Amino acid sequence: MRNSRSFIILILAVALLSSGCVKKVKVNELLPVNQPVPLDDLVRRINAYSQINTLAMQVENVVVRNYFTGKKTEAEQFPAAAGLLRFQRPENTFMRVTFIGKKIADMASDGKEFQLSIFYPDDKRHFIHGSNLKDIERLNAAEVQQSKESEISRAGGLINMRPQHITDAVLIKPISADERHDVFREEVHVSEPDTQPGKSKRLVEKTYYVVYVIERGEGGQAKLRRKFWFDRTLPDTPLTRQQVFENGEGRLASDVKYTAWFTLPNSNRQWPGVITIDRRNDGYQLELELAKDSIETNIDLPPGLFHIDNTEHLEDVDLDAPRKDLRPKKAAEDAPAGKQPASRNANHR
Repeated sequence: MRNSRSFIILILAVALLSSGCVKKVKVNELLPVNQPVPLDDLVRRINAYSQINTLAMQVENVVVRNYFTGKKTEAEQFPAAAGLLRFQRPENTFMRVTFIGKKIADMASDGKEFQLSIFYPDDKRHFIHGSNLKDIERLNAAEVQQSKESEISRAGGLINMRPQHITDAVLIKPISADERHDVFREEVHVSEPDTQPGKSKRLVEKTYYVVYVIERGEGGQAKLRRKFWFDRTLPDTPLTRQQVFENGEGRLASDVKYTAWFTLPNSNRQWPGVITIDRRNDGYQLELELAKDSIETNIDLPPGLFHIDNTEHLEDVDLDAPRKDLRPKKAAEDAPAGKQPASRNANHR
């Protein structure tokens, strides 16, 4: 007991003697948070998207960045254009992008096959098509740059674009309530630039709920599938980010950010005004700024909408056709006889 008192006295003495050396340092302001939201309520918000069977909207600005055809820290960015989007569950998608009356691109999918027509710029005019459900190779930046197939090297990251990337970002899939899926959350602090006017150079500390979706495979192996971020510092604690992971190895497939939330006309449903789909590993980013008064849910859509043909005879890229070997020559020669290297990202969708 005497030793404990002596130690406390020593600490107090050191503190008093060193008080003249104490100084104030700047720290990031911790923004105030809203009232706590139970995990079940956060899950219900995510699953509420399953109530939407069809969705139609206009997009005021569509911005596409092509990472693979850029250089080092630069990416090619297509000119901002207007767009039209149509969705029908489970996986039907149609998108049209135009710029001052000029068609930039069309994309369609019926859940089994997809087509992407790129009309502009002229050196990237392609008709890219393939199977949604088939295990399709993903091409990485090095393979695109080394490819001797001109249509691949010019299309760049757009060769990896799939309609379901957009569908899964806009019509969020519900969280399965079964024994194979676990859901939990944590609260995290993140340093970010202050979004208040004139204070962008200042950093603040923001608080998020992060909801994890874990899937258990054979043998009970746990695989991270999705993460949902809810901003506790904004009104109503909105969903601001969805991250999708693949292959059960924690590899980030899609990083989707939701901003500028508003209330849909004639509804109490909240909807993001801007959706940014970043698939850096696939080589592209897609930003959609929505026309707020154009969004309609659960309406009838015309048959045949979710398929397009190559009517303009664009250069054909069949992603289901056998591709040329893009591996370095030595690696191809060293492959054991009778064995083929494993397909890149066999579970990619």
